[in-house]
Amino acid sequence: MLVKKSSFFRALAALLLAVTAPGLSAAPAETDTVIRLQGPERLVQGEAAVFFLQAGGEILEAEAALRNGEQKTALSFAVFPLPDGNGEWAAVAGIPSTLPPGDYLLHARVLLKDDGEKRTRAPVGITARDFVFEDIPLSLAMSELRTDPDPRKIEEARELYRILGRVDPSAVYHTGRFLRPVEEFRETSFYGDRRTYLYSDGGRAGAIHQGIDYATPRGTPVSAAGAGRVVMARERIMTGLTVALEHLPGVFSLYYHLDRIVVEEGGMVAPGERIGLSGATGLVTGPHLHWEVRAAGNAVEPKSLLTRGLLDKNALFGMMREDSEKGR
Repeated sequence: MLVKKSSFFRALAALLLAVTAPGLSAAPAETDTVIRLQGPERLVQGEAAVFFLQAGGEILEAEAALRNGEQKTALSFAVFPLPDGNGEWAAVAGIPSTLPPGDYLLHARVLLKDDGEKRTRAPVGITARDFVFEDIPLSLAMSELRTDPDPRKIEEARELYRILGRVDPSAVYHTGRFLRPVEEFRETSFYGDRRTYLYSDGGRAGAIHQGIDYATPRGTPVSAAGAGRVVMARERIMTGLTVALEHLPGVFSLYYHLDRIVVEEGGMVAPGERIGLSGATGLVTGPHLHWEVRAAGNAVEPKSLLTRGLLDKNALFGMMREDSEKGR
């Protein structure tokens, strides 16, 4: 990860310098950063992690990587100034479900505008999550849909990832808990399922399910999980009629296989507002809603966001007051 001459990312390197796992002490700090992790202190595979931080100094360049022995993994963060804050920043990270559990060392190098180059290391702990393994037989039509090298399909994938990789620091629309997008459902697939698609010709291919599947009758109302801006409302080859909502900088929810869309791109929606009807469009074996959440580009477990807020500003200010009282 490389950042050059961007005041927007000045908090990023400070964040990377300060993240630690519980029970482990970091190397001596070389910055006056104050940082706190919202919620549980140990990170879990597939978790949306929210950090609060204060950072001083302008960073011209920053590089960081997680190392576990010979393994090296870069983490992406969506960093933005906290609304109504006083120099505080929030950072959202999506912990990949594929990141092996264990204790990591975060290696970081920063180039500060006034203080030159600094390097540091800090331990980071990742906890394992249980995943389901399943085989999914596909018909001839579904096999061809998945394997056909259609240029439109490739371009649609590129466009979606371009949207999901965008970080708009002003896009602070929803900070509380998410709402489940359907009221009546049967949960048929889970976040992080390790799938093997069985093609009609005997071939097979592995994939990871990035969201939750809710089996619902065709025409079931689908609602926005939270307030946000409609950044996609169109038909795609693989996901059928699709809606994508932007809730926070770098945080999006996705709704696939709809039978009908009732919102338009660029519009705003309220929590619980109807955005469409469930269906069976795209690559499906039956009517259902696929609901997915992305944080800084990585798919995360949507269920965790049904019980806790995305951004708890009261917790932030409480922690900052404690730090101030302790003279930090």
